[in-house]
Amino acid sequence: MAIKDISNVADRGVIFTFDDDISVYLIKGDNNWYLCDTHLGPGSMEYIKSYMAQQLKQQPVIVFNSHSDWDHIWGNCAFPGRIIIGHDLCPERMKDIGQYELKAQSSFQQGMIKLVPPNLTFSESLTFAEDALKFIYAPGHTIDSAICFDYRDSVLFVGDLVEFPIPYLDCGDLDLYLKTLNIIKEFPARVKVSAHSGIVDNALIECNIAYITDIIGGVCVDPEFYRECPDVHNFNINNRLFAMYESAVRQQLGANFDYGRFRSNFGDFKKMKYAQLQQALEDYLVRLAGHLL
Repeated sequence: MAIKDISNVADRGVIFTFDDDISVYLIKGDNNWYLCDTHLGPGSMEYIKSYMAQQLKQQPVIVFNSHSDWDHIWGNCAFPGRIIIGHDLCPERMKDIGQYELKAQSSFQQGMIKLVPPNLTFSESLTFAEDALKFIYAPGHTIDSAICFDYRDSVLFVGDLVEFPIPYLDCGDLDLYLKTLNIIKEFPARVKVSAHSGIVDNALIECNIAYITDIIGGVCVDPEFYRECPDVHNFNINNRLFAMYESAVRQQLGANFDYGRFRSNFGDFKKMKYAQLQQALEDYLVRLAGHLL
């Protein structure tokens, strides 16, 4: 995995975009570096560490996880002993799904991965006034999503909350997602940076809002929304179905629920047909009821 592009943003931000079009965002504070997300492992992070080492002023790095998806946290282990910031739910979700994703997405690993959760968490917001940065809870793409606002440069890093052409929907509460997107749209930032779509504007945010609104309303979504990525739309439809069944199974099994064991019963949500997944989930519930009886 190589760096495809390096772009400066405002006075102290740098976007590093890898060959897979995933970006991390680095901010040079007066006292610390702040790295927003860590890509696919320590191999990826060698580029970032080399860049920081070449700068005149050497200072510690603080990592921020915008959420706990595998392609944003696998490089945490490249920074042993460092502060890693995330929302309160980020370590919980990482513990819940992390091992499953490590196996399911193993072909994307960049180096030896050890799952390292955030060690500094917050519920609503966390401010580093000395470096003019604020981390804010912003659920939507996932329940543990958060954003980073550099209020000196007026730059907002939004992680996966805004994507071109449509976002992945991995949180059951889409009304909450809409609320977050409207906050991002009105946010007083001159630049908004996405982890998968680079610098984004309010026109894209409006398109994301319109897509999610259609999903919530249960209407037939205009194919123009997802013409360039039908697999993502298929994932979203299937994942919403899966989430409903997952909730029921969690309730039945309680502390015995194992996400990896449950998720492994089903295929690739990007490729499966909705009816096929629904039947597989129903069959699972029948088997579960028989086991519990």
